[in-house]
Amino acid sequence: MKFLRRNLSLMLAVRYLNPLRTMFSVITLICLLGVALGVMVLIVVLGVMEGLQDEMENRALAFTPHLVINLNDGMQNVTLSENETHWPELRDRIAAIPGVVCVYPQITAHAFAQSNSVRRSTLVTAIDPGNSAQIAPLAQMLRQGSIDFGEGLNQECVLSSQTAEAMGLSTGDILHLTPVGSLERIAPLLTMVLSPMQTRENPQFMQKLRTIFEGAKRGNGGLVVEKAHLQAILNGITSFNPEKLRPGENDALNILAELAGSHLGHVPFTPKEQQRWLATVNQLAELDGDKEDGKALKGMRDIVLPMDLEVVGIYQAPENMPGPDVYMPLPMAQEMLGYDAGGSNEVMGLCVRVQDMHDTDEIEQAIHALLPDLHAATESHPLGLQWFVVPWTQSYEKWFDMIAKERIMMSFILSTISLIASFCIMAVMFTVILQRRREIAVLQALGATPGKIMAIFTWQGIIIGVTGASLGVILALLVLYYRLEIQSFLAGFGMDPFPMETHGITLPAKYTPSTIALQAVRAFVMVTLVSAIPALYIARQNPAKALRSN
Repeated sequence: MKFLRRNLSLMLAVRYLNPLRTMFSVITLICLLGVALGVMVLIVVLGVMEGLQDEMENRALAFTPHLVINLNDGMQNVTLSENETHWPELRDRIAAIPGVVCVYPQITAHAFAQSNSVRRSTLVTAIDPGNSAQIAPLAQMLRQGSIDFGEGLNQECVLSSQTAEAMGLSTGDILHLTPVGSLERIAPLLTMVLSPMQTRENPQFMQKLRTIFEGAKRGNGGLVVEKAHLQAILNGITSFNPEKLRPGENDALNILAELAGSHLGHVPFTPKEQQRWLATVNQLAELDGDKEDGKALKGMRDIVLPMDLEVVGIYQAPENMPGPDVYMPLPMAQEMLGYDAGGSNEVMGLCVRVQDMHDTDEIEQAIHALLPDLHAATESHPLGLQWFVVPWTQSYEKWFDMIAKERIMMSFILSTISLIASFCIMAVMFTVILQRRREIAVLQALGATPGKIMAIFTWQGIIIGVTGASLGVILALLVLYYRLEIQSFLAGFGMDPFPMETHGITLPAKYTPSTIALQAVRAFVMVTLVSAIPALYIARQNPAKALRSN
């Protein structure tokens, strides 16, 4: 009280806040609740948004590597072969880099999945059974079963909750998988087998092959065939559809094309070349279509065949960021997708997980320093090979950028609502000031300066701002702490704002002191400023006119 008596403006401000000698007036309570609710809503919404972003990051990165190492030949990514790139040794060297948690091989592919009654396309991802650091994040998301593949030699898999629900599968059921690449390789063979032999369907062409040396001129120890005749044969060979040619037809036509092309410049056919030509033509004419089809179908043994996998686990993936549909052991994935053909032990790339996923620049540089130089051109890769190290931020850049923009827009919208509430508080302050207009005129007549008059109502704004912001912070922390109970209560009335079945996670929240302090300070500043505007207006009034007015 001594402090208030020494500060006339503050004392009057406190009196005006409770004019009826009660704890607070109705107008004061309205102003306080407006500020408190505005601060509470801002903090709660932003806290939930930040928690949702962190939860999505953790869940996305549970099945997404922080860095992916790929090899490209200038047109497309190529597989890493143990014989050519020595990827197991490279994996071990990268794993020794400080800050790297683990390194594991990458194999992903699309496949057709089939259960008893459902067929659908799925994304298959291999998992290294011996890499506990890769398995640990996924184990936390398991809803049924386990993700322990043992040595990885059994035909087992783990499904996402969406895939399991869509296909009606549970743990212990069998999933039938057919790689998309298998169908792509089988289709040309089926096209060939279902088509007649191409050379048999063209007797005129076969007649040209048999009579090529008729009318040929002798010279330089051989027979010189006219260029037009050879060119007609070459045109006939290229007119055949290569996908419909049997293996024997293809081999014979390649030999004939080589011989014809090498003699276009009036180069004579030697007796040995004549004999080879006629023998090849006879071989082509005597081909057995059934035997050729048998050879072609026999080659299908090397093509990847379907695989039956037992479902040993189901993991919960969020609906708005689904992960791989099927996880299977690395050895089984290599066998199904053909990456172990001939003992090649191939993988699509290497995946790296690091300690600090938000700071990968130094580790990227260290990885580039360890990668072997493969720029030299080879027969299979005339442009050479080039390494690429792709961080997770590049893969999910647009998605997380969208989340960040949503937070900014939500903050902007709520701040606008708070600004509108501040204008309402300013209107209330104008009403209070107009009611006190004659009292203010008396104070001015007694010698109160404009500064003293402004200070009265500025102090009111400061008190309302501090008290309302503090109350809003307390309410926000209570709401965030009991958010699950509040969600359950609202769900009982059919008003669940965050349904579990949609996101697959509980309502997240993140307590950030900087965010809480920022919203409280922002509310305090806005209320103080809107209080100063009507205070400035009343401080400049003419006391004589105010006393004479009604």
